[in-house]
Parts: sequence; structure tokens; C-alpha cells
Amino acid sequence: MTTGSVVELSLPEHGPTDGPGVVSEHMPDAHSVSVGVWVGVGGRDEDPALAGTSHFLEHLLFKGTEHRSARAIAELVDATGGEMNAFTTKEYTAYYARLPVGGQETAVALLADVLREPALRAADVETERQVILEEIHLAADDPDDVVFDLLYEALFPDHPLGREVLGSEASVGALSRDDIDGFHDHWYRAPNLVVAAAGAVDHEALVSQVGEAFAGRTGGVVPERTGPVAPSVAARRITRPTEADHVAWGWRGLDRSDPRRHALAIGIHVLGGGLSSRLFQTVREQRGLAYSVFSSMGSYQDAGLVSVYAGTAPERADELKRVVADEVGEVASHGITDAELTIARDGFEGSLLLGLEGSGSRMSRLGSSQSLLGRVVPLDEYVEIIRAVTLDEVNTVLAEVLAPDAIVAEVGPSI
Repeated sequence: MTTGSVVELSLPEHGPTDGPGVVSEHMPDAHSVSVGVWVGVGGRDEDPALAGTSHFLEHLLFKGTEHRSARAIAELVDATGGEMNAFTTKEYTAYYARLPVGGQETAVALLADVLREPALRAADVETERQVILEEIHLAADDPDDVVFDLLYEALFPDHPLGREVLGSEASVGALSRDDIDGFHDHWYRAPNLVVAAAGAVDHEALVSQVGEAFAGRTGGVVPERTGPVAPSVAARRITRPTEADHVAWGWRGLDRSDPRRHALAIGIHVLGGGLSSRLFQTVREQRGLAYSVFSSMGSYQDAGLVSVYAGTAPERADELKRVVADEVGEVASHGITDAELTIARDGFEGSLLLGLEGSGSRMSRLGSSQSLLGRVVPLDEYVEIIRAVTLDEVNTVLAEVLAPDAIVAEVGPSI
């Protein structure tokens, strides 16, 4: 597979503490440039009492720097027709900008400014605290969010992976400006930074710009992480006067270094990842039990999970649970077919290509790969890995992961 683009990687000359790694992909005929900074610290790296710090800091970095006000940053981006945003996950935080051709230097300068020298004004801390508390309240009102929060808590008990990235009302309410400033100063340093760019990129110039813009953020350490213990509960339920019963099933999966994860991903896709998947066809098309039903998987540094979600009318919840259990049991016991494997492999390849049409998606692939895996997997290599997955590999890992009884989380009215 060839895309006509060139991926280039530059690492600090002396070591990871000397500056951020830089990875880019030049896209011929691109009309934009996307630049992102991946910070290898997320929700799982916080002290329990400081839960939500990564996300709180992400908000505050857009409130202005020592050199630019929040309005000045917004006006600079708006004047180009571009965009600038960020998001926080359990294991990293990403900041990115997408600007028209010629905007590479501006994007690097803006991102470096907000990451290196945020103002972190006390008044802004209080303003954003209220914004984040409202965000927490909104999430608590959404049964889809709540059911997965319950599932994560049960799958990863008393572990940071089981906590919500937003934090809790108590932890966010207690965070001080000094807490957030200390977190920023400790973690937002060279060993945890990867700069990724795609589109109309000049790699040599990018390396120079990054080196100059991030000068001074040397030193620092990477997070030390410990894996979660085995789950200890089989079910979690919250009773609420909702119109539907929301159910999520979960199993512990594979960490992101496990070579079997590709086979598992194909199997989980066949189970509930598309319109032709077993769950979609049985639960929705044949029985009309749910509008939304799907399966998914996630992989972290030292753990993983597989999940299934569906929502249905409360009076049909028991039927839904039986049908899902039957479908999961069938896949665990007898696996998938060769025809299903072919469809899933072809679908993965097609989805990969469709997801690489813009500079933003390519930048995201580069940043997440380099930050999480320590390397960017070439597209041809990834496609070959998927094509090489065998039916026996898929069915063996499905049997192993789905064999234990599922942990079930449920949100809905009393039945």
C-alpha cells in the first residue's frame, strides 16, 4: 500500500531528556498542516486526591499564556480559518492545531507557548473549575456515560484506569492552582513530549522550530505505572428513572504490546463492530431489541478490556441480556467463520485508508503511535499484520478473553 507521502522521524541527538521527539508526514498537494503535541501523561498518572488534574490543566492551557491572552490565541487561529483544540485520555493528553498551508511555524509557536508558559491565573482556575464541574454533571446525567464508568470501575477496581478522566466533584473542587502548576512543571517536559505533524510539512524546518520553541523543557521523568488487580465484583447497577435500560458487558482484554491484539480486534469487530456483525444482525435487525448495539476493545500499557453495549426498553432487558449472552457464548465457544474473517480484514484495511484522507487524522496516527508504542508503524507493515492474522489465531484469543463470565454494568429504572 502506498499513499504518496513520506514519514520522517527525528529524536533528540543526545537523549530523550534533551527535547521532544519529532515525527512528520509530508502529504503532496495538501492544503493544510496539522501539528500536535502528545504529552505522555493522563488520568491514570494522577494521585487519587488529585484526580482530574490532567483534564483541568488541558482546559487552563487555552486560557492564556505569559505572552498571549486567550482572546489573542483565538483571534490568531480564527484569522486563518483553522482550529486549535485538545483532549485528555487515561494515558496521554494531546494538543493540536490545523492551519492552512504556510501555517507550520505559527502552529508550533502557538502550541509551544500554551504548553511551556501557561499563565494559570487564579481567576481562570476558578472559572474553569465551574466549567468542569458542569461537565461532570452533564456526564452524570447521561446513562451511556454512567454505565461505562461503572464498567471501568468494576473491571479495574481501586486502580487509576477505573477512574473517570474528568475526576470527581470532590477532587476537582479541591484542586488548587499550586496543585495544577506543580503537575504541569513536573510532567510537561521533554521525556513525555512528542511533536507530530502532517500535511504541508517541511520536516527539517519543523525540527528546528520545535527545538527552538521547546527549549528549556528539558529534564523530567516518565510516569511509573503499575498494573491493575483482577476484578472482584460481577455486576454493578444504578437505578434511575430512564426511558431505556442501558447495559454494558466487560471482560479484561490485552495490553497494547500483546501481539495477539490484532487477532482480538478482528474477532471483536465480527462480534459487534459493524452493520454485518453478529450482534447488530441478531439484536437489532432480527429481533428489534435495540437501536444501538456494539462491541469494542481498548488497550493500555499494562491492561486491556473488551466491552459490549446495548440499550433497550426496560421490559425487554432480560431478553436482551439472554440474546447477547448467547451470541458472546457462541463466538467464545465456536469462533468466527473464514468468510467473516475475510470481511473483517478487508474492512480494517478500507477503514484505515478512509481514515487517512486528512492531515489531522494522519497527524493523530503519528502522534499516538510514537507516544504510545515508541515507533510509527508503517502503513504497509500494519496492513501485512492484519492480512496475516489467521482464523485459528482469532478463535483462540476469543475463547481465552471471552471465556470468563462477563462483568455487567446496568443503568435503568427498577424492574
